[in-house]
Amino acid sequence: MEMQGRDKAYFNDAGDGAWSNFSREMESIRRSQKRNCRIVAILLFLMTLVILALVIVAGTQARTIRRLNDRKGLLPHPNVTFASSSGDRTIDGLTYGGSLFRGSGFWTPRDDLPAPLTDECTVGVEEKIYIIGGADVNGTVLDQFLVYDTTLHSYTTLTPIPEPRYRFGAALLNNKIYVVGGRQDANESLPLPTTTYVYDIAQSQWFKGPDLVEPQSDPCAAALNGKVYLVGGYNAGYDLLAKVQVYDPASNSWSYAPNMPTPRGDLMCAAFDGEIYVLGGYSGNATEPFSSKMESFNTVTQKWTTRPDLLTPRGDGAVAVLPGRKLLLIGGEGHYKNNDTLKYGKHTNEVFYGADGTWVEKALIPSARFRTAAAESGGLVYTFGGSDTCIDKAVCPALQTTAVFLDVDHPHVYLYLKNDPYNDNALPIYPL
Repeated sequence: MEMQGRDKAYFNDAGDGAWSNFSREMESIRRSQKRNCRIVAILLFLMTLVILALVIVAGTQARTIRRLNDRKGLLPHPNVTFASSSGDRTIDGLTYGGSLFRGSGFWTPRDDLPAPLTDECTVGVEEKIYIIGGADVNGTVLDQFLVYDTTLHSYTTLTPIPEPRYRFGAALLNNKIYVVGGRQDANESLPLPTTTYVYDIAQSQWFKGPDLVEPQSDPCAAALNGKVYLVGGYNAGYDLLAKVQVYDPASNSWSYAPNMPTPRGDLMCAAFDGEIYVLGGYSGNATEPFSSKMESFNTVTQKWTTRPDLLTPRGDGAVAVLPGRKLLLIGGEGHYKNNDTLKYGKHTNEVFYGADGTWVEKALIPSARFRTAAAESGGLVYTFGGSDTCIDKAVCPALQTTAVFLDVDHPHVYLYLKNDPYNDNALPIYPL
């Protein structure tokens, strides 16, 4: 560093002492700069090592996951192994033992309904959930129409349905809610309705749609590929139905689609993985009145396919589609010792992973319920009302509570065990 002008004159006048001090300070600054450069170089080197280590760990994990698919060398033990898919019930003499993450997910209470409600339907549209019809604590069938705002956590009463309706199906198509099938009164003095009602969300108005070909009580409904499907249920005399009716907006009419393989009522359905999935329901079987069947209908090929059974037979539950090809089944009805006067709600909930073709049990809902309804919004599933335990009662108690489910993403790892088959119903004391 070369000094100019007054600075140089100053050091000449000040003498050798000042010059010596200045030189030492400059040397100290140079040493400090070199030290800082070395520290920065060491930190960069350490960061490079950390990044390299992460790359190595990621590569190792990727190879481990690939070995899950191969099912070789991951756990060299004759009595247990893992797999990343559970389509097979047995592997190398070992039997499917369930998900490593069985029981995951979280439930939390949310704002109660304005009043107890059961046998309603729900439809989710972005951050809002529409709650349609149902019955109150006295069993009176309602024309009530509510909307729940999942952001503001508030209920708003909308224009009522043109006629009371419960035990029906509802589906969303082209920003319109279709209300089809069901019953108008609890004492069944009125004939089963065939009228379709359509709520135009944009216009906030109800319209009358075309009549069904024939009535269906306690069905389920879903919309897919521009059409609405009404599936199963009962006729006026409570005979089980396998019938499927389809509404085509192009012709503004209902017609028949191919019957589902298994007749049932009080069933659940949803548009999932490009097909209409139909789950559970009342089958009328003497030894097991509720079905564990799951079947899907391809609207293009017009063919039905048998899918993996539910873990727990049930009817009158709620179903919702979650992001990531997941189908959530909530609660549902059971009969204690197969006695239809001893009705109880199920605590168990299960998710069907479309990618794996596998059901996995999730966290138990704190308040068991059946005749309930649910809808997804923002990755959460909201479950509203329903019926409580119903022992020798003409009118089952209606619930006012709302519960919200948050699923937890986790690796799809499944256990296979020797001489220990998975049985989700092996609970002889408390009926879940």
